[in-house]
Amino acid sequence: MINRLSLRFKITFVVTIIIILISTILTITSVHNANIIFLPTVNSINLKDNNEPTYKLGDKPINDSINRDVMYKESIDIGSLSHNFKYNAVLYMIIIIFAGSILIYFILGKMLNPVKKFSKQIEIINEYQLSDRVSGFNSCEELGELQKSFNSMLDRLDRAFESKKRFSSDAAHELKTPLAVLKNSLDVLEIDENPSEEDYKYTVDIFKKQTERMISLVNNLFTMSEQKDYHFNDTVDINIIINDIINDLSKEIEDKSLSINIYGKSLSVKGNSVMLNHAISNIIQNAVKYNNKNGSIDIITEEVDKKCIITIKDTGVGIEKGKEKEIFEPFYRVDTSRSRKIGGAGLGLAITKDIISRHGGGVSYTPNESGGSIFEITLPMIKI
Repeated sequence: MINRLSLRFKITFVVTIIIILISTILTITSVHNANIIFLPTVNSINLKDNNEPTYKLGDKPINDSINRDVMYKESIDIGSLSHNFKYNAVLYMIIIIFAGSILIYFILGKMLNPVKKFSKQIEIINEYQLSDRVSGFNSCEELGELQKSFNSMLDRLDRAFESKKRFSSDAAHELKTPLAVLKNSLDVLEIDENPSEEDYKYTVDIFKKQTERMISLVNNLFTMSEQKDYHFNDTVDINIIINDIINDLSKEIEDKSLSINIYGKSLSVKGNSVMLNHAISNIIQNAVKYNNKNGSIDIITEEVDKKCIITIKDTGVGIEKGKEKEIFEPFYRVDTSRSRKIGGAGLGLAITKDIISRHGGGVSYTPNESGGSIFEITLPMIKI
């Protein structure tokens, strides 16, 4: 129930309680002091032997009958004043509490007006208006900081949405291209009234290649979207993964007569073995795919500052200068025509970067001085 109340009401309630406590303490103190200082009391009425009362005012006896009558009336007046003082003190206390609560409520309303304006500006912003920003609160220190943080969050969301939109558009384009090729092949086959067996074989071959391309693309998209569901508790031997990848690529390596050199000791990291295999495999596959005939690939594993460093050097075509950062973006290809001929949608390095980042590491590129590329993967070592 209390949690549903407005901030304005909550603050008013708390301050009112404080006012009540302070007012009560002050009233009780005032009444007590008035009784001690200002209220003369008849300490006692003693009867003498003749049964006539002897009045004492404080420590002084009152023997004179006139003085007794006067002092008696004064004591009655003072008693009445004491009663009125107590009544008025309580009354004024209630008035102060009531008036103070109302005043605080309205003052808080004025003070919280900027917060209401801030809230209204936020309500206007939605997924279709992420370019809008909250403004007009720089004069207020707290709201100014909140405005800065909120706009910063909107910037990140805007970039994320744009990235998702671009990713979806690129994915649709990549799927559209092989479908267009398939349709064109069917159209050509349909035009020919008497297609030969070779025509059918050629069309089937195109269908097979384009289907494999779409399956690869869908698998990569699935990998990027489902990584969050994987666990990261495996003890992964990096050298075993590298050797398995080299064995899987043995035919491609043999076709290009590539020289594979593996250096370094066996290192283990904590993570997901399947995902790490995928990440490292993407880079080694590229090193094989885009390498020159009779080229070489050097793979070095080493431990530096309690980190596992995997360096992959190739003697291939390399990356155009100035494009080093772009190669890790989804669907980016250095040479579009070459990539389409060889195969690939430009998702491999983006997936690698994402997987390595999820493992608390990083991946970087530098050009090989002798030609080709150098990729360096950094992963945290297992704490022993």
